Amino acid sequence: MKRFWLRLPDKSNPIEITTANNKLSLFESSNKKVYTIDSGNHTLAKLVSNLVSKGLDARIGEIKAPIGSKFIVLFLDNSFTNVNGSFVTFIGGLESIDTGDRQEESIIHI
Repeated sequence: MKRFWLRLPDKSNPIEITTANNKLSLFESSNKKVYTIDSGNHTLAKLVSNLVSKGLDARIGEIKAPIGSKFIVLFLDNSFTNVNGSFVTFIGGLESIDTGDRQEESIIHI
């Protein structure tokens, strides 16, 4: 399993999803799967719930650092190689990819 850690915007709730920022693309080998997130104002929990309703294993993750940072974490099969799209750009990009644990040697920093 790979975990894709998506940064969250430094914005207060709610997060506004529009047709300009609602595409999430997952790349698996030579295949691309595109998901459309429902437009509207979303709390973080509602946004994660929306991703789960699309069939994705998404959760809220946190890295304990001097200042705790929260992320949306996508749990995907090892065959997935990348995540991008207007949604990823809007929320702040991909922070890292790891192979199931948060040990420094298992993280691929982007």
